Amino acid sequence: MSQAIIDIHCSWGPTPSAPNWNDTDVVCNTLAARGISQAFVSSSLARRYDPVAGNDALAEIVSGTQPGCELKGWLVAHAAQLDEAATQLRRYLYGENFVGMAVYPDPVGGRPVTYEDYKDLFQVFRRYAKPLLIDAPDADAMIQAVSIAGSLPGIRVIVSGMGGDDWRSSVELAAKPVNLFLDISGALSADKLPVAIRAVGGVRKLLFASGAPATDPAAILALVDDAEL
Repeated sequence: MSQAIIDIHCSWGPTPSAPNWNDTDVVCNTLAARGISQAFVSSSLARRYDPVAGNDALAEIVSGTQPGCELKGWLVAHAAQLDEAATQLRRYLYGENFVGMAVYPDPVGGRPVTYEDYKDLFQVFRRYAKPLLIDAPDADAMIQAVSIAGSLPGIRVIVSGMGGDDWRSSVELAAKPVNLFLDISGALSADKLPVAIRAVGGVRKLLFASGAPATDPAAILALVDDAEL
């Protein structure tokens, strides 16, 4: 690939396999080596433990990156912390450093994001006219994400992970809502992109994301190369 690449969903924060994934130079050098010039990141601290502290810390990171290594943020919000989420939405989503709001399954029990649980937060989020990212690591989460997209017709909904190992059934579920887009992270299956392209009627609804550092972006880029897009 010769063109610049935007990775629309990565994590920010160290992991056992990537202990320096909170070092801007390390992250930028890793992404640049794979041809990625811009990445949208969400705080692993915000996803797992403390959304307020995680988002605030990420705000400092994304405000200081430079062209050639541009990081922008997803603001992570939890339905159980509605007031805190509303405050952070006002603080960060009117600016350019955060691209939208991201919501994730429960980090302890794995309960997927549902409209019923998040409806009050979604009503607050509507006013910002930015994308909503929903992590869908399995088919159950994809079913809920499709339902949410249908309930939020004026919002661009990006579903991340393509249902994980359940990607075959998940891409069929995702075909109908016109405001729903799929990022192509998740399972590393050679058949995934051709099947998804047929299911959703072309490449317009597919977006590149790696989910780094859990997956090396080079592995997802290889799927794109193999699909000869």
